[in-house]
Amino acid sequence: MNPVAQQGLVALVAYATNTLSSSEMMFCRSLFFVPALIATLLPVANYAQDWPRFRGIDGNGVGKIAGLPDEITKADYEWAIKLDGIGHSSPVLWGDRLFLTSFDKDSGERRVECYDCASGMQEWTWAAPVAEHNLHKYNNFASSTPVANAAAVFIVWGSGKSTEAIALSHDGKELWKRDWTAFTSDHGFAASPVIVDGVLIFHTDSVKEKRSQVMGLDPATGETIWEVKRVTEGEDDKHVTSYSTPTVLNIGGVNTVVVFQTNDGWKGLAPGTGEVVWEYAGDYNLRSVGSIVSDGKMVFTTVGSGGKGKVATALKPGKSSEPKVLYELGIADGLGYVPTPLIHDGLLYLWGDGGVLTCRNAKNGEQVYEERISGNFFSSPVIADGKIYCGSRDGELVAVALGKKFEIVGRSHLDSGMNATPAIAKNRMFLRTDTHLISILGK
Repeated sequence: MNPVAQQGLVALVAYATNTLSSSEMMFCRSLFFVPALIATLLPVANYAQDWPRFRGIDGNGVGKIAGLPDEITKADYEWAIKLDGIGHSSPVLWGDRLFLTSFDKDSGERRVECYDCASGMQEWTWAAPVAEHNLHKYNNFASSTPVANAAAVFIVWGSGKSTEAIALSHDGKELWKRDWTAFTSDHGFAASPVIVDGVLIFHTDSVKEKRSQVMGLDPATGETIWEVKRVTEGEDDKHVTSYSTPTVLNIGGVNTVVVFQTNDGWKGLAPGTGEVVWEYAGDYNLRSVGSIVSDGKMVFTTVGSGGKGKVATALKPGKSSEPKVLYELGIADGLGYVPTPLIHDGLLYLWGDGGVLTCRNAKNGEQVYEERISGNFFSSPVIADGKIYCGSRDGELVAVALGKKFEIVGRSHLDSGMNATPAIAKNRMFLRTDTHLISILGK
């Protein structure tokens, strides 16, 4: 419930208890609890102020903010704090709390940090040692983005030869911890967890142990609700790991969790049970890094290697066992590999790792434009204040106009490179660079 409205209702009830009879007081209190109950069950306006997971509430990277400068300077910073650790994970927000993960090379500890989003003041830090494991040369031990709900913040990452899931209260107290031994990814953990219909969901692959599964946990206890094991052997006994974050698609009023894995293709899962609602095997043999994107009707993802997206598929799932293939794209079609695409107002935006932006018709894949921006990008683009923003590894935040006409509207210099994806909430854009956490307040 909106805090202002909640305070008003509390004041109303307090007044009533001093002026009404006992029977009238009971009736008044019942009126208070009805909207409070509705607020816990239905999406409300306050949700638009949160950014609880990677790329926002639905994972599609569209945020609400007004008055964001095209070109941002230090004069536009509401606050900026120097980070002690490293990490590629993105900030997430619930209420006034901003959560971030980092790794401290000196202590060998991995941390979850909580900040007040308005002031930038650190409220608490939770730390634990990490058992090092193999990493891709561009990865690190804090690359998976947390997910938050009203009760806690949840982290899933690798430690040594194990995968760990941890729940922390909004005050930084450990609520529960789970681990799965002999289960760690070859390039390090990267896929982020999501919460759908009250279930904490994540997936990971292990090359050495040839295990791949999607997990559904009870966020309150960490207990397993369901597991979906996936195919791990492809041609020539080759197992290819997937690092894409799941997304959610609503079909006929029912949520479906969409996951992708190279050897096993696409699956649409019922979030409460893990039941396979629909699936599409496709023909894939390359790695999935960028996450799945949706516009509420279709889903799209890319696979690739060597810093380039090489194959992409757009699907339109229904209630049948196999979705409709809208189109497929190839290496010459401007695909990104690490950055997750955007779909907005019928247009598909593909932000390439090497700084080329391609715009296509989302329904049929036809090219609208392909233009060079320059730079190197691992961050995923987001939409804010009617513009597309994306941060580069070279330390530049680029703003591009939405729509069929290509226009760079701003280039902002940052003090260091940017690998994390921006978060947008409370009429603010939060940037995590290699060295700083920055808040830009909309005017």
